[in-house]
Amino acid sequence: EIMKILLTGGLGFIGKNFLLHRPREWQVVSLDIVEDNQFQKIIQNAKFFKINLTDDIKVKRLAQKLPSFDVCLHLAANGDPALSVPEPLWDLLSTTETLINVCQNFKIKKLIYLSSGAVYNGNKGFVNPKTKIDPILPYAISHYAAEQYVRFFKQSGIIKEYVIIRFFGAYGPYEPPRKIYTKLVKEFTIERKNEFVIRGNGQNLIDAMYIEDAVAGLVKVIKSPKANLTIDFCKGDHPNINQLVKEAAEIFNIKVKIKHEGQVPEYNQFYASNKEFEKLFGFRAKISLEEGLRKLKAHLENNQ
Repeated sequence: EIMKILLTGGLGFIGKNFLLHRPREWQVVSLDIVEDNQFQKIIQNAKFFKINLTDDIKVKRLAQKLPSFDVCLHLAANGDPALSVPEPLWDLLSTTETLINVCQNFKIKKLIYLSSGAVYNGNKGFVNPKTKIDPILPYAISHYAAEQYVRFFKQSGIIKEYVIIRFFGAYGPYEPPRKIYTKLVKEFTIERKNEFVIRGNGQNLIDAMYIEDAVAGLVKVIKSPKANLTIDFCKGDHPNINQLVKEAAEIFNIKVKIKHEGQVPEYNQFYASNKEFEKLFGFRAKISLEEGLRKLKAHLENNQ
């Protein structure tokens, strides 16, 4: 039986990579607020709809025209934590309202919601889904609120099954240029700079995997019968930003001078484990930082 997937945020960073690397026979309907005709032309077995998922009337109209879906992979959200601070209402609409509109209108058997490790905002040290959370950052609040709505929709019978994935991040092709991994590759390999500017003190912990690993993990979750659970999805490495910059510089043979500027809206001092995800879904991220950065370098050079 061919899997029918509803993909929200399908033309964002993770969405594009999911479309490129998911099993080709899966039939995907992709929803996004933007279009990318050049990218859409290279994707087979997918239909694309341009729609603002905060517009409940248009969402309802489209949902009535579409069939039921085996799985909804919900990626649509604000992807920039810093932007949530000056724009908390926009962040709430982009992250939480989009999820509500999708769940209330589309016919979905199983919802996979890509939440964020940011929901642990304010905690220190090791965290897991049993950790008490009390986020203050708007980006974290909206993701946690969306998680609670997922549980509500399951309890009320609107969706049959769910998996909430607290995702700690990825890097790779199609990520926004502001992301640190793209900046590292561009500045160290294309521009050959030996100074790198970090916002804040560089003590934030970061645990991102290469995007192909992230997609492979999501495919495992989609294929698995396991449901009605919340799980952390991370690589299991958690250097701070200063360490990451030094590692990247070493990979590309750069003697780097790090400069710190300004402040950041969040200070992440928490980390998670990949063991539970591996135990439940039989997957762990395998691509090393060096391999991932070199893959990203090749992509950036081919798309200059």
